[in-house]
Amino acid sequence: MSQLRLAVIGAGHLGKIHVRLLKQIENVELVGVAEPSPMAQREVIDQFDVDVVSDYRKLIDQIDAAVIATPTRFHFRIARDLLRAGVHVLVEKPLTDSVGDARTLQRIARETGCVAAVGHVERFNPAIQAALKLVGEPRFVQAARMSGFTFRSTDIGVVHDLMIHDIDLVNSVFPGQVASVAATGVSVIGEPEDIAQASIQFSCGGAANLTASRCSFQNERSFQIFGNQGYACVDLANSKVSFVEVPQWLADRKYNLLDTTPEQQAFIRDNLFTKILPKSEIDVPKCNAILEEQKDWIDAIESGAGPTVCVDQGAEAVAIAGQVIDGISRNQWNAPATIPMSGQTSSSMGIEPWLLQKTAENVNDAA
Repeated sequence: MSQLRLAVIGAGHLGKIHVRLLKQIENVELVGVAEPSPMAQREVIDQFDVDVVSDYRKLIDQIDAAVIATPTRFHFRIARDLLRAGVHVLVEKPLTDSVGDARTLQRIARETGCVAAVGHVERFNPAIQAALKLVGEPRFVQAARMSGFTFRSTDIGVVHDLMIHDIDLVNSVFPGQVASVAATGVSVIGEPEDIAQASIQFSCGGAANLTASRCSFQNERSFQIFGNQGYACVDLANSKVSFVEVPQWLADRKYNLLDTTPEQQAFIRDNLFTKILPKSEIDVPKCNAILEEQKDWIDAIESGAGPTVCVDQGAEAVAIAGQVIDGISRNQWNAPATIPMSGQTSSSMGIEPWLLQKTAENVNDAA
């Protein structure tokens, strides 16, 4: 079998990870990396000994496929150019920051027959896969992604940056369509939202509460799934799963809680998560989810089968994210009218202008 000629476009934090992992895959020839920053170019050459160009278009005629790991605002143009040239793509999440652009990429991929995958890497997380096998039919999801401000992905808000992972997960978990979305959020540092909370209802009856923040005191990546057979709590950062099984006798309500004696109540309190709702810790196999994602995409190219996360699913995640952002815009936090705001009544960013001014003054003072 001839080697698949690949390129990585974008050599930031995630782009370098893709370069390192692609060099581990057999039957792949890493033709080069496209990166406009001279400093990043030098880092890639020094670390990986690969050819680097400043413009991705110089590589199009030399490659069969490419990973797009640039800032989100460049995803559409680059993916469009590559797909039109017959190049398969793996686009890092989010596919785009525009629903219209995402739909256009769907259409071009369909017309060209190229394999277009989207980097929703949590689909390849073994902790998520283990939890879904345990809970039965999912009914409710509660997820949180929290971090400090990293200065990465500042061209997009926290919905496209962090929450999009969980949006894609719940959209893959629940059948049917999104029935309603309610959301709120606020900008803290930059223009897009930095904190967001969304409640999503699906036509199947499933529901999800999603929280994302990139201005948090501490890091957290948790995904809790309630199903008809039990409840699983997934610690995504440490790849751990706790599972609480619901026994059939409890699910069938073969008891009368009002008739329990004080002794029975004491027994239940003392043994709730050992004998009533037995709790266990699940061993999760170790793997590199990004490497598995790459292999899945490459297998799809070679076999003609669809990737686990295709461009259609990536576009759906963008569409739901758009509904969340629309909900935030309808539920902005407005500044009190009594505070002087230089003629402004509210901020288009959903944060009080006086707070932004004070923040800027404090930053300048600190500097």
